[in-house]
Amino acid sequence: MIYKIFGITFYKKDLINENVLCPICNWSGNKFAMFGLIARDALCPKCGSLERHRLSYFYLLSKINLFASKSIKVLHFAPEKSITSIFKMFKNIEYISCDIEPEKAMCVQDITNITFDDNTFDIIFCSHVLEHIEDDSKAMTELFRVLHPQGIAILQVPFGKIHPFDKTELTTTFEDFTITAPEEREKAFGQEDHVRLYEKNDFVKRLKDSGFNVIEEKIMEAFKDEFQIKYGLSADDIIFAVTKQ
Repeated sequence: MIYKIFGITFYKKDLINENVLCPICNWSGNKFAMFGLIARDALCPKCGSLERHRLSYFYLLSKINLFASKSIKVLHFAPEKSITSIFKMFKNIEYISCDIEPEKAMCVQDITNITFDDNTFDIIFCSHVLEHIEDDSKAMTELFRVLHPQGIAILQVPFGKIHPFDKTELTTTFEDFTITAPEEREKAFGQEDHVRLYEKNDFVKRLKDSGFNVIEEKIMEAFKDEFQIKYGLSADDIIFAVTKQ
C-alpha cells in the first residue's frame, strides 16, 4: 500500500520492521533515545534530531521541491545538525547558517539586526530561537525584511498551555524581563536561557503584526498513527510557515 503526504511517497511495507527510523539520517533502532525535562523517546542518537526536526524534514522536502528548477538561497538561524544535512542534500541550494556565537555557524548574525539585504532569502529556517530573544518583534521584522517576496520562512517556538505560577490556562504569552536568574527562568519559561513562554494564538498575532501571512500547517493530520510511531513524530506538532503574500 502507498501513501502520499505533501507529495512524498510512503510505503506500507516500510512498517514491517518493528524498529523506529530517523528519516533524516536513516538510523534505526528499537527506540529513540530519552530526551527532555519530562523524559520521552525522542532523540535520534546519530544526527540528534527530535520530533520537530523530523517533521520539518518532510515539510522542507515538499517545499524545496517547489523550487527544484532554480537556485535557492537559504538562511538558517541557530543551525541544527539534522536540519543542515537536509539543505546540503540539494546542489541548487546556496546555504548560509548563522548564530550569535561564532563557533556555532558559518557567520555571526544578531537576529534583531540582520546584515543581509532586503528580499534576499527564498527559505528561512528559524526553530526555537525567538523564545531566547527579548525584542522578538524586532527579530520578526528583520526576518520579514530579508525574506524574498515569493519566499517562505519556517518559524517554530515551544508553546505553553499552563501558566507557570498560578497554574491556570495560559491565554497569552507570559514574559517577565525582571526574571534573570537561570533557575528562575527555568521555572518560569521551561529553560534557563528562555525569556518567555509563548501562547500559540499570541505567537500568530505577533507574526501578523510584523507583516507576515501565517500558514498553520497541521501536517500531522496527514500521517497515520503507524507512521508517527515509526518516524518518531509528535501528534501535537504544527508547522508555522510564513510568507510576505
